[in-house]
Amino acid sequence: MSEEKKVVNTNRKKTILIIIIFLSIIMTSIGIFLASYYSSINKAYDSYESILATNINGINEINTNVAQFNSNQIIDVEYAKEQLPLIIKDLTTLRNGLVSVEPSSKYKKDYENLKSGIDKNLLIYRQTLAILNNPSGGDVETSMSNLKIYRNDCMDFYSLVNINNLKIELPKTSLTFIDNVLNYSSSAVMIRKETNIKLQQSQEFINKIDDLSRAFLNTKTNYFSSALKARNKELSYDALLSEVENNFIKLSAIQTSFKGLSIPPTAISTYEAFKNLLSIQENYLRDFKLALSSEKVQILSAVVDSSTLDALYTSSNAAFIEVEKSYNIFLKAFTELKSRE
Repeated sequence: MSEEKKVVNTNRKKTILIIIIFLSIIMTSIGIFLASYYSSINKAYDSYESILATNINGINEINTNVAQFNSNQIIDVEYAKEQLPLIIKDLTTLRNGLVSVEPSSKYKKDYENLKSGIDKNLLIYRQTLAILNNPSGGDVETSMSNLKIYRNDCMDFYSLVNINNLKIELPKTSLTFIDNVLNYSSSAVMIRKETNIKLQQSQEFINKIDDLSRAFLNTKTNYFSSALKARNKELSYDALLSEVENNFIKLSAIQTSFKGLSIPPTAISTYEAFKNLLSIQENYLRDFKLALSSEKVQILSAVVDSSTLDALYTSSNAAFIEVEKSYNIFLKAFTELKSRE
């Protein structure tokens, strides 16, 4: 019996030993698998983090380099327009490199925020280039508003990227550049608006002077021939005096409208020429009315020779010659004004 018992114990020990060895092999295999798995995971993390680091460092360098466009509050517009396409190209290359690699789950959110930030970063430089190419365009106010939105969104997305020892943001140089672009465009828009206002004022002045000059032509008449008709009884003195008085009324209306005009700086010479013309015309009408009234009195009271009566119109005839000269001076100034607008 003792021999059989020894055999049983020996077999039991062998079985236990086999089980232990088997379990050891299984545990070792599991350990090797887990070690390999986590090692590969860590390598994947390290590899993708390296990709992120490369992109972030590249983006930071590009954004920092826009300092070359700034000089205090002044922007080198021509140089910026020349270099911005290159910056856009380099930033696009970094973006394409980033999206070409599938992110690991650990960096999924950082990847999305970084990609969105780069997209806004690109929009910033594309918008600044568009503004610099046409700083006072009709839709530049919208472009400026969009630029501010892109800047704020970019800063927000970059601030959400949270990776150890890696920091991405729009640096002060980029923000200064954006502010300088906005200031440059604001100045250009203001100049454009001022120019448009001046052009509008000038055109309004031209239109009103056009109307007033046409009205003036209705008052510009040499009445000496009419005086001779009255002398020859072909026309009554009272009818002629009434006509002259009507011209006084018309001229007064023209002068009143003229005084109410806004005078653009470019129209000063035209304004002065027309003002002088109206004054000389008023003098002519006054002189002629006085001469005609004197002739009416003299011809009724006594026989007066023609030379004596003609002499009454010496002043008014000279005044009308000045009216013609002044009118030609006005036409020249007015024509030059219209050709400049």
